[in-house]
Amino acid sequence: MTPVEQLDRTEQQSTEKKGAYKSPLHEMTQTTPTCLWNDSASIEELTYSIEHGGVGATCNPVIVLSVLKKEMALWKDRIRSLIIEMPTATEDQIGWQVVREISIKAAELLEPIFERHNGKNGRLSIQTDPRL
Repeated sequence: MTPVEQLDRTEQQSTEKKGAYKSPLHEMTQTTPTCLWNDSASIEELTYSIEHGGVGATCNPVIVLSVLKKEMALWKDRIRSLIIEMPTATEDQIGWQVVREISIKAAELLEPIFERHNGKNGRLSIQTDPRL
């Protein structure tokens, strides 16, 4: 094989290998010992993260606010229902309930990873109400 043919073959193998990964994040999770955690409980963002090798996520009130700004259409009816179901609740209590429910949805997405990794991965880090 000539040097040019060898170079062409190497480039082709490199291109084929790159095609095996969905994104640089996916490549990182597949070729390094790095565990990718998504700093969001957004269903859309967490789904993308998991599809690209993500194994965990975080959720807190600031994250929930950003989720609601992007996904209010998904949550508006539930928030209205909470207000009706909890007529004496304060805004803080409703807010923390929304944090809880968004966290539950995120945990449901991570549960198969948790099971597949025997609890080592597939976790969700949640900030709780410090007043409790």
